Amino acid sequence: MGSVHGVDPIATAEQVVILLLDTPAHPYIVSVKAAMKQARETAPNLLVSDEELTEAIVNVATALDLFVAFDSRE
Repeated sequence: MGSVHGVDPIATAEQVVILLLDTPAHPYIVSVKAAMKQARETAPNLLVSDEELTEAIVNVATALDLFVAFDSRE
């Protein structure tokens, strides 16, 4: 019988966003709408509001010298 290896849970929204944005292949412009969708799919048990997640996206993106497209209301 095979063993199942658990993955450590990601505790914060910022950790999820760093995981998504801090990659060499990521574009220079971060869509808030796309990043929010990707974060919710990656960490479905993440208990933060959309506003808190948007703040994490903006903080991480600017720390990584990425531009932010505020398109979540489209």
